[in-house]
Amino acid sequence: MEKKAEIISIGNELLNGNTVNTNASYIARRFHENGMPVGWIQTVQDEAGAIQSALDLALKRSRIILVSGGLGPTHDDITRQVLADYFRGQLIFNEEIFQKIKKRFEKRGLPLPEINRTMALIPHNAEVIPNPLGTAPGMIFRRDTQLVFVMPGVPRELEAMIELTVIPRLREVCPECRVQTDIFRTTGITESAIYEKIAQQLSFFPQYEIAFLPKVTGVDLRVVRQDQEAQNHEIFEKFKNLLYNAVGEFIYTTQELELEAVLGNLLRGKKLTMAVAESITGGLLQDKLTAVPGSSEYFLGGVVAYSNTSKIKLLGVSQKSLEEYGAVSEQVAKEMAVGVREKFSSHIGLSTTGIAGPTGATTAKPVGLVYIGLAYQTDLVVRTFQLGVDRLMNKPRAAQAGVELVRRMIAGLPYE
Repeated sequence: MEKKAEIISIGNELLNGNTVNTNASYIARRFHENGMPVGWIQTVQDEAGAIQSALDLALKRSRIILVSGGLGPTHDDITRQVLADYFRGQLIFNEEIFQKIKKRFEKRGLPLPEINRTMALIPHNAEVIPNPLGTAPGMIFRRDTQLVFVMPGVPRELEAMIELTVIPRLREVCPECRVQTDIFRTTGITESAIYEKIAQQLSFFPQYEIAFLPKVTGVDLRVVRQDQEAQNHEIFEKFKNLLYNAVGEFIYTTQELELEAVLGNLLRGKKLTMAVAESITGGLLQDKLTAVPGSSEYFLGGVVAYSNTSKIKLLGVSQKSLEEYGAVSEQVAKEMAVGVREKFSSHIGLSTTGIAGPTGATTAKPVGLVYIGLAYQTDLVVRTFQLGVDRLMNKPRAAQAGVELVRRMIAGLPYE
Protein backbone atom coordinates (compact mmCIF):
# COMPACT_ATOMS: atom_id res chain seq x y z
CA MET A 1 0.00 0.00 0.00
CA GLU A 2 1.36 3.39 -0.98
CA LYS A 3 1.97 6.14 1.56
CA LYS A 4 -0.85 8.20 0.15
CA ALA A 5 -4.14 9.67 1.25
CA GLU A 6 -7.51 9.50 -0.45
CA ILE A 7 -10.46 11.86 -0.32
CA ILE A 8 -14.08 10.74 -0.55
CA SER A 9 -16.45 13.68 -1.01
CA ILE A 10 -20.11 12.83 -0.50
CA GLY A 11 -22.99 14.89 -1.85
CA ASN A 12 -25.36 15.05 -4.78
CA GLU A 13 -24.80 18.81 -4.89
CA LEU A 14 -21.13 18.21 -5.77
CA LEU A 15 -22.08 15.98 -8.69
CA ASN A 16 -24.80 18.17 -10.15
CA GLY A 17 -22.62 21.29 -10.10
CA ASN A 18 -24.55 23.29 -7.51
CA THR A 19 -21.61 23.26 -5.08
CA VAL A 20 -17.89 23.59 -5.81
CA ASN A 21 -15.79 21.00 -4.00
CA THR A 22 -13.48 23.38 -2.15
CA ASN A 23 -13.05 20.85 0.68
CA ALA A 24 -11.14 18.43 -1.53
CA SER A 25 -8.72 21.10 -2.72
CA TYR A 26 -8.15 22.29 0.84
CA ILE A 27 -7.47 18.79 2.17
CA ALA A 28 -5.21 17.94 -0.75
CA ARG A 29 -3.15 21.10 -0.27
CA ARG A 30 -2.74 20.65 3.48
CA PHE A 31 -1.79 16.98 3.16
CA HIS A 32 0.69 17.76 0.41
CA GLU A 33 2.26 20.37 2.66
CA ASN A 34 2.54 17.80 5.42
CA GLY A 35 4.27 15.07 3.46
CA MET A 36 1.43 12.75 2.51
CA PRO A 37 0.17 13.51 -1.00
CA VAL A 38 -3.38 12.72 -2.00
CA GLY A 39 -3.37 10.00 -4.63
CA TRP A 40 -7.08 9.88 -5.42
CA ILE A 41 -10.24 11.94 -5.01
CA GLN A 42 -13.63 10.26 -5.30
CA THR A 43 -16.90 12.17 -5.41
CA VAL A 44 -20.02 10.09 -4.79
CA GLN A 45 -23.73 10.65 -4.34
CA ASP A 46 -25.67 10.42 -1.09
CA GLU A 47 -26.38 6.74 -1.54
CA ALA A 48 -25.28 3.88 0.70
CA GLY A 49 -23.99 1.62 -2.05
CA ALA A 50 -21.94 4.39 -3.63
CA ILE A 51 -20.33 5.30 -0.30
CA GLN A 52 -19.57 1.66 0.52
CA SER A 53 -18.00 1.07 -2.91
CA ALA A 54 -15.85 4.17 -2.51
CA LEU A 55 -14.63 2.93 0.87
CA ASP A 56 -13.89 -0.55 -0.53
CA LEU A 57 -11.67 0.95 -3.21
CA ALA A 58 -9.97 3.49 -0.92
CA LEU A 59 -9.08 0.92 1.73
CA LYS A 60 -7.36 -1.23 -0.87
CA ARG A 61 -4.87 1.45 -1.85
CA SER A 62 -4.63 4.31 0.65
CA ARG A 63 -3.17 4.67 4.10
CA ILE A 64 -5.43 7.52 5.19
CA ILE A 65 -8.96 8.17 3.94
CA LEU A 66 -10.72 11.49 4.46
CA VAL A 67 -14.49 11.47 4.10
CA SER A 68 -16.54 14.67 4.01
CA GLY A 69 -20.25 15.41 3.87
CA GLY A 70 -23.53 13.92 4.98
CA LEU A 71 -23.28 14.34 8.77
CA GLY A 72 -26.17 16.78 9.15
CA PRO A 73 -29.64 16.02 10.59
CA THR A 74 -31.74 15.85 7.40
CA HIS A 75 -32.95 12.83 5.45
CA ASP A 76 -30.15 12.98 2.87
CA ASP A 77 -27.41 12.99 5.54
CA ILE A 78 -26.76 9.26 5.62
CA THR A 79 -22.99 9.14 6.10
CA ARG A 80 -23.11 8.49 9.85
CA GLN A 81 -25.34 5.41 9.49
CA VAL A 82 -23.51 4.09 6.42
CA LEU A 83 -20.12 4.34 8.14
CA ALA A 84 -21.47 2.72 11.29
CA ASP A 85 -22.80 -0.21 9.23
CA TYR A 86 -19.60 -0.46 7.20
CA PHE A 87 -17.35 -0.68 10.24
CA ARG A 88 -19.90 -2.75 12.18
CA GLY A 89 -20.46 -0.14 14.83
CA GLN A 90 -23.56 0.40 16.91
CA LEU A 91 -24.87 3.98 17.08
CA ILE A 92 -24.90 5.16 20.69
CA PHE A 93 -26.44 8.40 21.92
CA ASN A 94 -23.69 10.65 23.31
CA GLU A 95 -25.13 12.93 25.99
CA GLU A 96 -22.03 15.13 26.15
CA ILE A 97 -22.20 15.88 22.42
CA PHE A 98 -25.93 16.52 22.67
CA GLN A 99 -25.45 19.07 25.44
CA LYS A 100 -22.86 20.90 23.31
CA ILE A 101 -25.34 20.98 20.42
CA LYS A 102 -28.07 22.23 22.74
CA LYS A 103 -25.86 25.01 24.15
CA ARG A 104 -24.90 26.15 20.65
CA PHE A 105 -28.58 26.60 19.75
CA GLU A 106 -29.32 28.33 23.07
CA LYS A 107 -26.44 30.72 22.53
CA ARG A 108 -28.00 31.78 19.24
CA GLY A 109 -31.44 32.09 20.82
CA LEU A 110 -32.86 29.29 18.67
CA PRO A 111 -35.06 26.33 19.63
CA LEU A 112 -33.42 22.93 19.18
CA PRO A 113 -35.30 20.85 16.57
CA GLU A 114 -35.79 17.26 17.68
CA ILE A 115 -34.15 16.05 14.48
CA ASN A 116 -30.81 17.49 15.66
CA ARG A 117 -30.58 14.78 18.30
CA THR A 118 -29.42 12.44 15.53
CA MET A 119 -26.12 14.31 15.37
CA ALA A 120 -25.31 13.03 18.85
CA LEU A 121 -25.47 9.40 17.64
CA ILE A 122 -21.91 8.09 17.40
CA PRO A 123 -20.76 4.55 16.43
CA HIS A 124 -19.41 2.83 19.55
CA ASN A 125 -16.16 1.92 17.78
CA ALA A 126 -15.43 5.44 16.47
CA GLU A 127 -13.31 8.13 18.06
CA VAL A 128 -15.01 11.53 18.15
CA ILE A 129 -13.49 14.53 16.36
CA PRO A 130 -14.61 17.69 18.19
CA ASN A 131 -16.31 20.34 16.07
CA PRO A 132 -15.38 23.76 17.52
CA LEU A 133 -17.36 25.68 14.89
CA GLY A 134 -20.52 23.65 14.39
CA THR A 135 -22.86 21.00 15.74
CA ALA A 136 -21.96 17.80 13.86
CA PRO A 137 -18.94 16.01 15.36
CA GLY A 138 -16.52 14.11 13.17
CA MET A 139 -15.39 10.51 13.60
CA ILE A 140 -12.25 8.43 13.25
CA PHE A 141 -12.32 4.74 12.35
CA ARG A 142 -9.23 2.54 12.45
CA ARG A 143 -8.57 -0.57 10.38
CA ASP A 144 -5.17 -2.06 11.21
CA THR A 145 -2.72 0.74 10.27
CA GLN A 146 -5.28 2.66 8.21
CA LEU A 147 -7.27 5.63 9.47
CA VAL A 148 -10.59 6.89 8.15
CA PHE A 149 -11.45 10.47 9.14
CA VAL A 150 -15.09 11.47 8.68
CA MET A 151 -15.98 15.17 8.75
CA PRO A 152 -18.94 17.42 7.95
CA GLY A 153 -19.09 19.14 4.57
CA VAL A 154 -19.33 22.71 5.88
CA PRO A 155 -15.94 24.12 4.78
CA ARG A 156 -15.03 26.13 7.87
CA GLU A 157 -15.97 23.24 10.16
CA LEU A 158 -13.98 20.76 8.09
CA GLU A 159 -10.96 23.07 7.96
CA ALA A 160 -10.96 23.47 11.74
CA MET A 161 -11.02 19.69 12.17
CA ILE A 162 -8.19 19.25 9.67
CA GLU A 163 -5.99 21.75 11.52
CA LEU A 164 -6.84 20.81 15.12
CA THR A 165 -7.23 17.03 14.87
CA VAL A 166 -6.34 15.47 11.52
CA ILE A 167 -2.93 17.05 10.86
CA PRO A 168 -1.69 16.45 14.44
CA ARG A 169 -2.81 12.79 14.15
CA LEU A 170 -1.04 12.49 10.79
CA ARG A 171 2.19 13.61 12.42
CA GLU A 172 1.76 10.96 15.11
CA VAL A 173 1.09 8.02 12.81
CA CYS A 174 3.52 9.09 10.10
CA PRO A 175 6.52 10.84 11.69
CA GLU A 176 8.46 10.36 8.47
CA CYS A 177 5.88 12.48 6.61
CA ARG A 178 7.78 15.70 6.99
CA VAL A 179 8.30 18.42 4.42
CA GLN A 180 9.01 22.12 4.57
CA THR A 181 6.63 24.33 2.63
CA ASP A 182 7.42 27.99 1.97
CA ILE A 183 5.24 30.57 0.28
CA PHE A 184 6.21 33.75 -1.54
CA ARG A 185 3.11 35.81 -2.20
CA THR A 186 3.29 38.36 -5.04
CA THR A 187 1.05 40.94 -6.63
CA GLY A 188 1.37 43.27 -9.61
CA ILE A 189 3.24 40.78 -11.77
CA THR A 190 2.02 37.91 -13.94
CA GLU A 191 2.91 34.24 -13.61
CA SER A 192 4.70 34.25 -16.96
CA ALA A 193 6.70 37.36 -16.08
CA ILE A 194 7.93 35.78 -12.85
CA TYR A 195 8.87 32.59 -14.65
CA GLU A 196 10.68 34.47 -17.39
CA LYS A 197 12.83 36.26 -14.81
CA ILE A 198 13.91 33.12 -12.93
CA ALA A 199 13.51 30.27 -15.44
CA GLN A 200 17.18 29.75 -16.22
CA GLN A 201 18.25 29.67 -12.58
CA LEU A 202 15.53 27.22 -11.55
CA SER A 203 17.59 24.39 -13.08
CA PHE A 204 20.01 24.84 -10.16
CA PHE A 205 17.31 23.70 -7.73
CA PRO A 206 15.91 20.43 -9.15
CA GLN A 207 15.40 19.10 -5.64
CA TYR A 208 12.68 21.68 -4.95
CA GLU A 209 9.06 21.29 -5.97
CA ILE A 210 8.10 24.77 -7.14
CA ALA A 211 4.53 25.66 -8.05
CA PHE A 212 3.23 28.89 -9.58
CA LEU A 213 -0.30 29.48 -8.29
CA PRO A 214 -2.04 32.41 -10.04
CA LYS A 215 -5.24 33.99 -8.76
CA VAL A 216 -7.17 37.18 -9.46
CA THR A 217 -5.11 39.29 -7.05
CA GLY A 218 -1.62 37.91 -7.71
CA VAL A 219 0.61 34.85 -7.92
CA ASP A 220 1.79 32.60 -5.09
CA LEU A 221 5.05 30.70 -5.42
CA ARG A 222 4.91 27.60 -3.26
CA VAL A 223 8.15 25.76 -2.61
CA VAL A 224 8.11 22.28 -1.11
CA ARG A 225 11.32 20.75 0.24
CA GLN A 226 11.56 17.17 1.43
CA ASP A 227 12.87 16.58 4.93
CA GLN A 228 16.54 16.12 3.97
CA GLU A 229 16.51 19.19 1.76
CA ALA A 230 14.78 21.28 4.40
CA GLN A 231 17.91 21.00 6.54
CA ASN A 232 20.13 22.53 3.86
CA HIS A 233 19.69 26.19 4.76
CA GLU A 234 22.60 27.38 2.65
CA ILE A 235 21.02 26.17 -0.60
CA PHE A 236 17.66 27.65 0.33
CA GLU A 237 19.27 31.02 1.05
CA LYS A 238 20.71 30.94 -2.47
CA PHE A 239 17.24 30.23 -3.84
CA LYS A 240 15.72 33.11 -1.89
CA ASN A 241 18.45 35.48 -3.03
CA LEU A 242 17.73 34.52 -6.63
CA LEU A 243 14.02 35.10 -6.14
CA TYR A 244 14.32 38.43 -4.35
CA ASN A 245 16.90 39.76 -6.80
CA ALA A 246 14.52 38.98 -9.65
CA VAL A 247 11.08 39.85 -8.27
CA GLY A 248 11.61 41.03 -4.69
CA GLU A 249 9.62 44.24 -5.03
CA PHE A 250 6.51 42.22 -5.94
CA ILE A 251 6.76 39.87 -2.94
CA TYR A 252 4.64 41.29 -0.14
CA THR A 253 4.74 38.41 2.33
CA THR A 254 6.12 34.94 3.01
CA GLN A 255 3.15 34.07 5.23
CA GLU A 256 -0.43 33.03 4.57
CA LEU A 257 -1.53 36.66 4.76
CA GLU A 258 -3.54 38.79 2.37
CA LEU A 259 -2.10 42.07 1.12
CA GLU A 260 -4.49 44.15 3.22
CA ALA A 261 -3.21 42.48 6.40
CA VAL A 262 0.39 43.24 5.40
CA LEU A 263 -0.55 46.86 4.72
CA GLY A 264 -2.35 47.02 8.05
CA ASN A 265 0.80 46.00 9.89
CA LEU A 266 2.78 48.67 8.03
CA LEU A 267 0.25 51.40 8.80
CA ARG A 268 0.05 50.37 12.44
CA GLY A 269 3.83 50.30 12.77
CA LYS A 270 4.22 53.76 11.24
CA LYS A 271 1.18 55.13 13.11
CA LEU A 272 -0.47 56.24 9.88
CA THR A 273 -4.17 56.50 9.06
CA MET A 274 -5.96 56.26 5.74
CA ALA A 275 -9.32 56.88 4.09
CA VAL A 276 -10.59 55.82 0.69
CA ALA A 277 -12.79 57.24 -2.05
CA GLU A 278 -14.21 54.58 -4.34
CA SER A 279 -15.97 54.66 -7.65
CA ILE A 280 -15.18 51.57 -9.75
CA THR A 281 -14.55 49.35 -6.71
CA GLY A 282 -17.93 50.22 -5.19
CA GLY A 283 -16.98 49.60 -1.56
CA LEU A 284 -14.83 46.52 -2.19
CA LEU A 285 -11.68 48.37 -1.15
CA GLN A 286 -13.22 49.31 2.19
CA ASP A 287 -14.40 45.73 2.65
CA LYS A 288 -10.85 44.44 2.11
CA LEU A 289 -9.35 46.87 4.57
CA THR A 290 -11.92 46.28 7.29
CA ALA A 291 -11.69 42.50 6.95
CA VAL A 292 -8.43 42.76 8.92
CA PRO A 293 -8.87 42.53 12.71
CA GLY A 294 -7.85 45.79 14.38
CA SER A 295 -8.22 47.84 11.19
CA SER A 296 -10.02 50.58 13.15
CA GLU A 297 -6.58 51.62 14.43
CA TYR A 298 -5.62 52.99 11.03
CA PHE A 299 -8.66 52.98 8.72
CA LEU A 300 -10.82 56.05 9.38
CA GLY A 301 -13.53 55.59 6.78
CA GLY A 302 -14.48 55.87 3.16
CA VAL A 303 -16.88 57.18 0.56
CA VAL A 304 -18.43 55.34 -2.36
CA ALA A 305 -18.90 58.18 -4.83
CA TYR A 306 -20.28 56.36 -7.83
CA SER A 307 -22.06 59.24 -9.53
CA ASN A 308 -20.64 62.57 -10.63
CA THR A 309 -22.98 64.35 -8.23
CA SER A 310 -21.66 62.38 -5.26
CA LYS A 311 -18.07 63.06 -6.33
CA ILE A 312 -18.83 66.78 -6.23
CA LYS A 313 -20.90 66.86 -3.03
CA LEU A 314 -18.98 64.33 -0.93
CA LEU A 315 -15.41 64.77 -2.13
CA GLY A 316 -15.20 68.25 -3.55
CA VAL A 317 -14.35 67.15 -7.08
CA SER A 318 -14.82 70.15 -9.35
CA GLN A 319 -17.55 70.26 -11.96
CA LYS A 320 -15.00 71.66 -14.39
CA SER A 321 -12.71 68.64 -14.02
CA LEU A 322 -15.59 66.24 -14.62
CA GLU A 323 -16.67 68.12 -17.74
CA GLU A 324 -13.17 68.60 -19.13
CA TYR A 325 -11.54 65.26 -18.27
CA GLY A 326 -14.43 62.93 -17.43
CA ALA A 327 -15.08 60.93 -14.26
CA VAL A 328 -12.55 58.31 -15.35
CA SER A 329 -9.42 60.43 -15.50
CA GLU A 330 -6.15 61.17 -13.76
CA GLN A 331 -7.37 64.58 -12.67
CA VAL A 332 -10.53 63.27 -11.01
CA ALA A 333 -8.58 60.47 -9.30
CA LYS A 334 -6.28 63.11 -7.79
CA GLU A 335 -9.17 65.26 -6.59
CA MET A 336 -10.94 62.25 -5.07
CA ALA A 337 -7.79 61.24 -3.14
CA VAL A 338 -7.25 64.76 -1.83
CA GLY A 339 -10.95 65.18 -1.03
CA VAL A 340 -11.26 62.02 1.03
CA ARG A 341 -8.05 62.75 2.93
CA GLU A 342 -9.42 66.16 3.89
CA LYS A 343 -12.85 64.78 4.74
CA PHE A 344 -11.48 62.27 7.25
CA SER A 345 -8.32 64.17 8.27
CA SER A 346 -6.24 61.07 7.51
CA HIS A 347 -2.58 60.82 6.63
CA ILE A 348 -3.36 58.99 3.38
CA GLY A 349 -6.15 59.41 0.85
CA LEU A 350 -6.68 56.65 -1.74
CA SER A 351 -9.07 56.77 -4.69
CA THR A 352 -10.28 54.49 -7.48
CA THR A 353 -12.10 55.41 -10.68
CA GLY A 354 -12.42 53.42 -13.86
CA ILE A 355 -14.54 51.56 -16.38
CA ALA A 356 -15.51 48.14 -15.08
CA GLY A 357 -17.45 47.21 -18.24
CA PRO A 358 -19.02 45.83 -20.24
CA THR A 359 -20.55 49.23 -21.15
CA GLY A 360 -19.40 52.80 -20.72
CA ALA A 361 -16.22 52.52 -22.77
CA THR A 362 -14.98 54.71 -25.60
CA THR A 363 -12.09 54.37 -28.04
CA ALA A 364 -9.96 56.55 -25.79
CA LYS A 365 -11.15 54.92 -22.57
CA PRO A 366 -11.61 51.15 -23.01
CA VAL A 367 -13.13 48.69 -20.58
CA GLY A 368 -10.68 47.92 -17.78
CA LEU A 369 -9.09 51.37 -17.70
CA VAL A 370 -8.51 52.32 -14.05
CA TYR A 371 -6.95 55.31 -12.35
CA ILE A 372 -5.82 54.98 -8.74
CA GLY A 373 -4.94 58.16 -6.88
CA LEU A 374 -2.89 58.49 -3.70
CA ALA A 375 -2.38 61.57 -1.56
CA TYR A 376 0.29 61.19 1.12
CA GLN A 377 2.32 64.00 2.72
CA THR A 378 3.40 66.21 -0.19
CA ASP A 379 2.99 63.45 -2.77
CA LEU A 380 0.00 63.25 -5.06
CA VAL A 381 0.33 60.44 -7.57
CA VAL A 382 -1.94 58.54 -9.95
CA ARG A 383 -1.23 55.18 -11.46
CA THR A 384 -2.98 54.00 -14.61
CA PHE A 385 -3.95 50.36 -15.15
CA GLN A 386 -5.48 48.47 -18.05
CA LEU A 387 -6.97 45.46 -16.28
CA GLY A 388 -9.12 43.57 -18.78
CA VAL A 389 -12.68 43.16 -20.01
CA ASP A 390 -14.31 41.16 -17.18
CA ARG A 391 -16.29 43.41 -14.83
CA LEU A 392 -16.27 40.96 -11.92
CA MET A 393 -12.49 40.58 -12.14
CA ASN A 394 -11.73 44.26 -12.70
CA LYS A 395 -13.23 45.28 -9.36
CA PRO A 396 -11.06 43.05 -7.10
CA ARG A 397 -8.01 43.71 -9.25
CA ALA A 398 -8.49 47.47 -8.89
CA ALA A 399 -8.94 47.13 -5.13
CA GLN A 400 -5.79 45.03 -4.88
CA ALA A 401 -3.85 47.55 -6.98
CA GLY A 402 -4.97 50.33 -4.66
CA VAL A 403 -3.79 48.52 -1.54
CA GLU A 404 -0.48 47.67 -3.24
CA LEU A 405 0.08 51.30 -4.22
CA VAL A 406 -0.21 52.37 -0.58
CA ARG A 407 2.10 49.55 0.54
CA ARG A 408 4.75 50.52 -1.97
CA MET A 409 4.66 54.18 -1.13
CA ILE A 410 4.98 53.85 2.64
CA ALA A 411 7.50 50.98 2.32
CA GLY A 412 9.75 53.09 0.11
CA LEU A 413 9.38 50.87 -2.97
CA PRO A 414 9.03 52.09 -6.58
CA TYR A 415 5.43 53.03 -7.31
CA GLU A 416 5.50 54.92 -10.57
